[in-house]
Amino acid sequence: MDVAVTRIELPRPVRAAASDGSTVWCAADDGVRVYTPSGRPLEGGTLLSREPPALRSLAAVPGTVPATGAVPGTLAETVVVPRSFAGSPGQTMHRDGPLAGGTLAGAAHDRVHWLDASGGPVAAAPFEGRVVAGGGAIWAVGDGVARRLTGPGELGEPLELPALDACAVEGERLWWTSERDDVLRGGPQEVDLGRRRRGAMTVCAGSLWISVTGGLLRVSAWSGEPGRLVRAPEGPVPFLVCANGVLAGGGRDLFVLAPAAGAALRVVRLGLDAPPALMIAAGRHVWVFPEGPPGALIVTPAP
Repeated sequence: MDVAVTRIELPRPVRAAASDGSTVWCAADDGVRVYTPSGRPLEGGTLLSREPPALRSLAAVPGTVPATGAVPGTLAETVVVPRSFAGSPGQTMHRDGPLAGGTLAGAAHDRVHWLDASGGPVAAAPFEGRVVAGGGAIWAVGDGVARRLTGPGELGEPLELPALDACAVEGERLWWTSERDDVLRGGPQEVDLGRRRRGAMTVCAGSLWISVTGGLLRVSAWSGEPGRLVRAPEGPVPFLVCANGVLAGGGRDLFVLAPAAGAALRVVRLGLDAPPALMIAAGRHVWVFPEGPPGALIVTPAP
């Protein structure tokens, strides 16, 4: 697996970031700026939203539109389309269904905000926590509770998550663990993870991945059956993301794994003077934001 690493300078330290695969939004203390996944500033690199909420987290999903099956009588397809063609922010197929229009959301203080393409607020709903995206859905996750974002300013029914430890979004499904025990919940069946330290978790290439001491636990996203431990050089790590089917994670350095391609795990030395403060996937790229001076490393695995 070949890996390219590019360093870019940013005007201000980034406190929250998100991508829908075709666009990257970076929120700093002076507003929101927008980039391509490869790091090119959009709109001339100008500040698009100067008065956004004080965002603590961002989440984005691409637009989806229903399409007729190719053969009469077959099931309809769901087609992902670029954000700019996905319709108005927060548009939904139906009240409890997946988000149809490309949606950007952020959490700030005691509100969840639906945002437009520039990062400006469109609507808001009371909620204290953070926003997390995956599988075409965005969830607001707080202290022991989570609610899925539906229409602009609307949240779905609360899902109780007692003593929430970590979670990962897979569309209408929310995988989660509790500080009270070692059980993974939210899938087709509960899974005993064993007594071990845990870090970040994410869904990638048909599996849920959990960073633990010595490697990665893999659980089938379809059956909920646990697989064998995948050895990793670090663990548990604070960040795991999925970049077009390539799993990436780590702390001061990065490891990448392409499960579907059968490629061996590879370590990418980032040479950071400080640990990452934030990591997101942006299409086939991984953005790593170090603590301290403004800037980012864009890691591009090519399995």
